[in-house]
Amino acid sequence: MSATTNQQLIREHFAAKDKLDRAALEATFTTDARYWPPLSGEQRGLAVRPIVGGATLAETLTALSLKLYARERSWTIEFLLADENIGAAQVHLSTRLAASGDPYENVYVYFFRFQDGKIAEMWEHLDTAYAFALFDGAGS
Repeated sequence: MSATTNQQLIREHFAAKDKLDRAALEATFTTDARYWPPLSGEQRGLAVRPIVGGATLAETLTALSLKLYARERSWTIEFLLADENIGAAQVHLSTRLAASGDPYENVYVYFFRFQDGKIAEMWEHLDTAYAFALFDGAGS
């Protein structure tokens, strides 16, 4: 696919995450897509690496998001690059923590590999020390 098409796919991916639209999120992935969350998330029991399968990814990402964050959220794409095979996005998540209602703001970087017009692999990078401190109540 073209760079422009893949950039649009990334935009659709984050729009689906904004709305917690599991079906729309699943539609951005190949059926055998792989997601590589941060290693520290696996160490805390939040996610096993890799998570495999578009349907599984959509369900896991939606359920985890509802567990950690308020329903109201905003993913803002700050930087977006893509070519025919790979892409990268720096995004800002603004929401509240589900447990405490405290504000949550963090910057994430995602890398994508595309196949047949869908996301075949996705890697997530963020400041997990900051996030885990807030999740554990240290930010209250």
